[in-house]
Amino acid sequence: MITYQTERLILTPIQRGHKAELFRLHNDPLVQKAIFKDVPQTTEDVHEWLDQYSAQWRKNSFGVWLVYEKCNAGPMFIGRCGLQDYEGTTNPEVAYAFFEHAAGRGLGPDAARFTITHAFRNSTKEKVVAFIAHGNRRSERAALKLGLRYIDDRLYYGKLFGYYEMTREEYFSQPHH
Repeated sequence: MITYQTERLILTPIQRGHKAELFRLHNDPLVQKAIFKDVPQTTEDVHEWLDQYSAQWRKNSFGVWLVYEKCNAGPMFIGRCGLQDYEGTTNPEVAYAFFEHAAGRGLGPDAARFTITHAFRNSTKEKVVAFIAHGNRRSERAALKLGLRYIDDRLYYGKLFGYYEMTREEYFSQPHH
């Protein structure tokens, strides 16, 4: 299995064999509230997500990664992060979900930076986008930290979200590259 490492993280492309990890993550209270409107996720739901993630990897050679934090006791699974095609456009959308215990420590932006770099280096995509729920200050700060800029409000799955974007040129002009 292919893995990549950053200073604090280990990332591996999500695969069908990661069903148990994804089920656990998608049923974490913070993840359920933020993404699934407090609706428990079933194994069937997880299979659908895995099918979607696999299709993304096959189509674009980038996608969603499982994220592990480097710890003294060994790698600890903390969430998922990656890019998926945003409906009706050629722009990938960056999104991540972390267990409650891993949120708020800067690990999400670290993982997102890796996944964006990987996608830009392995594709001709020119822009990355993100949708952030109004009032989600943590995600807004993370988006700005990554270099995404607020554009306007847009409908996303029937609800108004803040729409952020960043071009390839803007991304690679940042000091961390």
